Amino acid sequence: MPKSFRISLVTQGILIAAITSLILTLILSIIYYFSSIQESTLHSLICIAISVLSASVLVSYQAGSKGLIYGLSIGIGFFILSIIVYYIFYSGNPSWLFVLAKALVSLVAGALGGTIGAVLKRN
Repeated sequence: MPKSFRISLVTQGILIAAITSLILTLILSIIYYFSSIQESTLHSLICIAISVLSASVLVSYQAGSKGLIYGLSIGIGFFILSIIVYYIFYSGNPSWLFVLAKALVSLVAGALGGTIGAVLKRN
């Protein structure tokens, strides 16, 4: 009998991705402050990719199947959460190119992480 989709795992994955992203952003901020490295949107996108990828791997490994669906759900959920947080704390409009890049990175990292987690569980 196939396992059903559990929304609690998706919520857990979004929270894991958000906490991981927050920690990576704080580490990146400390590095920026104490070194001569310049801020870059590429660094932000890498933080997003690592966060969503790791959360998707963990959740799809726990689920054991439907890794692609779990990963994409976490990617979409993280993207929506980050947009909501942006509009709560900032009054300006975001760069739509960066929003598109963030959406693409979230979806690709989620899909990849979900697939990796499901494959690791089967082996």
